[in-house]
Amino acid sequence: MMRWGKHSFLSAIILLLSLQQTTYSQSTFDTCSAEGNAVRGDAQMLNRKKNREGFPTDAQINRSISFAKLLAAGESPSGFREGDGAEITAYVADVKIGAIETVNCKAKDPWHRDTHIELTLDPNDVNNATKLIVVEVTPRFRQAMKERGVDWSQQALRDRFLGRWVTVRGWVFYDAMHADESAGSGNSRIWRGSAWELHPVTDIKVTTRPTSVETVVPSAVQKQPQAQQPSQSPSNAVSSQCQGITAKGTRCSRMTKDPSGFCWQHQR
Repeated sequence: MMRWGKHSFLSAIILLLSLQQTTYSQSTFDTCSAEGNAVRGDAQMLNRKKNREGFPTDAQINRSISFAKLLAAGESPSGFREGDGAEITAYVADVKIGAIETVNCKAKDPWHRDTHIELTLDPNDVNNATKLIVVEVTPRFRQAMKERGVDWSQQALRDRFLGRWVTVRGWVFYDAMHADESAGSGNSRIWRGSAWELHPVTDIKVTTRPTSVETVVPSAVQKQPQAQQPSQSPSNAVSSQCQGITAKGTRCSRMTKDPSGFCWQHQR
């Protein structure tokens, strides 16, 4: 029988624990390493997490994670952790190019910079920063999707998803660099609801508006039941302005009778 020495046993335990750790990106993309050109060790580790590679499998998706849970979570949440796979459904409030950052070796061209997609649970909250969650498409996944025949360029993402309901899949990431710019931080300069993100995004698809949306309701506020409204057939439904957002960032001017609130173009 094989005898285990004290040091051999400890080494085996360390190896087992290391295999259970989340593996972050190690490769170089277009001359930019996974650490980018950051100098500090903490920034290098943060960049490695942002530049993570690999698509989460269905088994890696933490189904307890929702938009509302990410929005309400603090730095040490219960029920999920950084590095989990997740899938959330929300409305796209904005799509914009990311900053020039060390994570992408301070690249200036759009192809090699992140795309920020701002999500909300209510189209009426597109201008309410405290209700927004940011998910990010990285240059590495932009290239990966190109190799699959899918255009994830900055303009294509904006044209395809702005003003639409989407289901987004990706890796959960806590962006500590923006924690003091998130709701609840006490800072006056707030531009997001939470430091929690899906970053990188690995899949995004247009979907329909959920019939019910999970929200975070303060305990002091009691929700009153609403009387059920009689349904209308398309023939006698009242027309309303489309809720879709055009590529120029303005609301669509078309009128629609569709129950979704979107015209034929923005139902895609």
